[in-house]
Amino acid sequence: MILRALDSTNVPPPAAIALAKQTFQGFASNQDSRIKQVYPFAGERAGVIIVEVMSGDELQDVLGNLPFSGIIKAEIHPIGSVQSSIKTMEAAERRIASMTPAGAR
Repeated sequence: MILRALDSTNVPPPAAIALAKQTFQGFASNQDSRIKQVYPFAGERAGVIIVEVMSGDELQDVLGNLPFSGIIKAEIHPIGSVQSSIKTMEAAERRIASMTPAGAR
């Protein structure tokens, strides 16, 4: 997920900083085992967190339990493995090969 601070909230800056700090302290202490990695973007109020969940409901639970959840927006991007990507490309190659006329190969 890419998490970004909202441009405008009704939360006073000191409270927003306290919520962000509390969230990052939770990341640092590995409070939620579903959160696998956290990568803040240098110079931005944003970053990437990698989570391992089995459902959208579980993902919502992870997001909802972040102290700063009310002052961020999340972009969800499911990720796969390199091996899975290779397998997908090989399947595409087989489909293309099966559509090519025998004389054109």
